[in-house]
Amino acid sequence: MKLLIEDFPYPADKVRGLLGGDGPFETDGISRISKVGYYYNPSIKDCVFILPKVILDEGKDTVFGTFNPTDIIDIDQSFRDEELSIEQRSFIFNLSTWIYRAIAEFVRINNELPEERRSRIVYRRHFSSVALNGDRTDGTLIDIILSLIKFANENKDFLMFVVKNIHSGYNKINWNKTISHKTAIIKDGRPMYMDLINRKKQINFDEELLVIFYSTLFYIRETFGFPINIPLNFSLITGPQFQTYLAGYGKIRLLQIKYKYFSDKALKLWHLCYTFFALLEQFASNVTESEYLLVSNFNIVFETMIDELVSDKSTPSALRDQRDGKIVDHIYSYESLIAPDDIYYIGDSKYYKIGGSVHGNSEYKQYTYARNVIHYNLDLLVRYGEEGAAARGALPYLDKLTDGYNVTPNFFISAEIDRDYSYNEPGIHLHRAADGKTYAVTKHFENRLFDRDTLWLSHYDINFLYVLALFVSPYQSIREEFKESLRIRFRKHIIGLLNGMYEFYTINIGEEDMKDFVNRNFRELTGKIFHFNNILLLALEKGHEDTLKLKDKYIQYLSDYKLV
Repeated sequence: MKLLIEDFPYPADKVRGLLGGDGPFETDGISRISKVGYYYNPSIKDCVFILPKVILDEGKDTVFGTFNPTDIIDIDQSFRDEELSIEQRSFIFNLSTWIYRAIAEFVRINNELPEERRSRIVYRRHFSSVALNGDRTDGTLIDIILSLIKFANENKDFLMFVVKNIHSGYNKINWNKTISHKTAIIKDGRPMYMDLINRKKQINFDEELLVIFYSTLFYIRETFGFPINIPLNFSLITGPQFQTYLAGYGKIRLLQIKYKYFSDKALKLWHLCYTFFALLEQFASNVTESEYLLVSNFNIVFETMIDELVSDKSTPSALRDQRDGKIVDHIYSYESLIAPDDIYYIGDSKYYKIGGSVHGNSEYKQYTYARNVIHYNLDLLVRYGEEGAAARGALPYLDKLTDGYNVTPNFFISAEIDRDYSYNEPGIHLHRAADGKTYAVTKHFENRLFDRDTLWLSHYDINFLYVLALFVSPYQSIREEFKESLRIRFRKHIIGLLNGMYEFYTINIGEEDMKDFVNRNFRELTGKIFHFNNILLLALEKGHEDTLKLKDKYIQYLSDYKLV
């Protein structure tokens, strides 16, 4: 297996020919691969995986903080076991297949979208089209390899049962042959046989199928580098003998023994083996034809992965495809930070190398997304009234009593690689920028949290490996459970940020006097107060010069409050 990294500047002579005629564009002796995915090159009889740049360390452009990507193009030839740990080798091979599966899932989702919304970033050629009893089995070589490995991992009990059944008579002594062919030693008047003959069965068809199966796995391990455990119960077909199977005999022999199998699992195993040999025979006869599943702009795939795990499908399309041409990555309605009503949470995926940071333009675009969402909801309110706006998906942003605006949750989410290469932990945490901050803010007026133009922006990192595994998981219930836990976590994080930046108080005044109080103090408290459920909430920025003055002035009305 050959390994390349997206957008890394390779010396052209190191990668030339690996991707056949679809190779990268060369400039001044440097080649950069702009795509991510899988490529089988029959001219070198090997798979080439192009991994996303997210595995590179920002600034150093290294893998695992140590290895130059040029040095790991061919892992098995470049490193001894002690130089690259078992965990690192396993991570690379596993990540390659996870990326392939994620792209395949992206293709499925992309194809289900309306024509005008599909991403034109997929490059695909499935060379395999194996005919069998009138049916065709389509898929890449990696599809078939992964299916073979999956069968071995998921059917260990079945395989062990067959092995035990095959070998059940090996150690039984054949006394007739032993007595007639071996010389006994007489001791104390009793014959003793030092050389016994066992009841050895001839190789049956179950055993032959398993021999072919495990020989195929052995070939995959030795040729493509996939880490596969091979049991030592059989004498495997290897070397020149296995090459005859790849050249056509494998198909012939499997067709000869097919009629011996009746169970579903045995038939499935037979079909996987047959498909593998049929495909390799096609490759052998068409050395100029490659197959691949590649995507350009992998950031779109990453956005899709996060969107499947975060967003609502029912959100009005005008909120995502905004009128000024901007497209929001992620949006969903969830419990407000302040009031009991729902509010729209707005997110943006950031696809960087490990340790990459958000630049200023991205921040301003994210603020614009939020302003557009607020305007959309207010526009519906003005045009259709409260009931008509709610029927069209509008949520309450503006408090008519105070003219205060509900706080709009706004966030970035970017990927990083778990240090232990774990696919089981989401690893979500606040991203800390170079200046130490975990947030950004824009505002037109000081000390006005409930102002339309006061927008807070937080940034989170998530384990890219966990997202990969969850994205391709067949269990929708697991994704929904994670989605809910992620939304709870985002809300708590942002509330924690606001509680750390503001002092919150309730203004204790009777409902009948509340409107008069707001009108009399409107100029001084505008943008600082928000009303919900007969609660008048005051937010004052910690450390601001006006905060102490306002607290002293309204001390008789105030009670401590904390967002929860």
